[in-house]
Amino acid sequence: MRTSKKDLEQYISTLNKSINLKRIDGFKPYYELDCAYDGYKLVVINNKSRGNTEISDRMTAKELYAFIRAYLAGFETAQTKKAFRA
Repeated sequence: MRTSKKDLEQYISTLNKSINLKRIDGFKPYYELDCAYDGYKLVVINNKSRGNTEISDRMTAKELYAFIRAYLAGFETAQTKKAFRA
């Protein structure tokens, strides 16, 4: 199955809803898709001037989809273990 830019954007939207990033100086960071040179990478927008932190290297759409899926699964596992310990 072909993975499109729209598929990645929808999955990143799910990621933003699932992972609650803490506010920094009144700004709520969010995940965003960065596209260039026929590749994609996941970044976090950190401030109002759109400064970002790279979460992944540049890769194909299919590779990034798998990366985001694993990234989200890792957060969910960490939350489950954290809730289990409390």
